[in-house]
Amino acid sequence: MLFTTLLAILCIHSFVYTYKTFDGKNECIKHCENGDNYATRYCGGLCSGNVGAQTFYCYLGCAHNASLESEFLKCIKKCEEKSYLGEKSCNNDCNRISNHREVCSVVCGENDGDMFPICLYNCDQENSNGNQEDFDKCKENCYKMESQRSAK
Repeated sequence: MLFTTLLAILCIHSFVYTYKTFDGKNECIKHCENGDNYATRYCGGLCSGNVGAQTFYCYLGCAHNASLESEFLKCIKKCEEKSYLGEKSCNNDCNRISNHREVCSVVCGENDGDMFPICLYNCDQENSNGNQEDFDKCKENCYKMESQRSAK
């Protein structure tokens, strides 16, 4: 009986984890599209989990700084150049957009695509009101998700 209960809990948890990961992509797209018109057409790809954090924040940084679409299009060319991308550039771009600077120092170290940076981006955007406690709870869920993914 106890084994069956534990198995049921594990199955439900796995379903919720999978759903939340998928939902994380949709939340990211919502935040990305809401943030700036220039980046909107790129949001699906940026939020796919296949794009690294350095590239992700480069695109959003370009959108944030551009006052004309031509400026944005010129800027994003650097996002595809390996020579521009790096931890320092990512931190600069991320800090322009982020409400919680600690997100940038966590995600900008590498440019590997996965859902962890997307999860932290969503936490940052959803908790822009300055409530650190809500942000910390959300961030903790991202770390749990990442540790479960890494354990597989």
